[in-house]
Amino acid sequence: MNLNANTIIISLIVILAIPYLVSVIRKVQNQNIPFIKALNPFYTKEMNEAAQLKQSLSPVTREIETQELARFVKHWTAKFEKGTFSEKDVLELNAKIEAGRVDQVNGILALHPEARNQFEAINARLNPKEEVVLNSETEVLV
Repeated sequence: MNLNANTIIISLIVILAIPYLVSVIRKVQNQNIPFIKALNPFYTKEMNEAAQLKQSLSPVTREIETQELARFVKHWTAKFEKGTFSEKDVLELNAKIEAGRVDQVNGILALHPEARNQFEAINARLNPKEEVVLNSETEVLV
């Protein structure tokens, strides 16, 4: 029998691969881990349980996020519609602009047709020397 380097390497790979595949099959059968994930030697039963828990909680967390967003939109829309949009709110939005969150401020002002006009009017009273003009990307002081 002729044993060269290739034959020895292939034999070693087969000798190592067979026990590994047996352990993967046992993981799949005993722990209900998906086959692809069972190929990872560091993937444990606890990790699988955590992934399943996260997946089962996903609809709940999405609903919570949706409700928080709905409250946020209602809060700001009510301020514009009821006329309770105040100087304090303008200062808060200006602070967000200074912090680089112009997109968030543009989103808030897009909630109501008169929001931008109210914001600019109150801002003009607060800062009579400079008027803040919001572009979609940056803040420009005129």
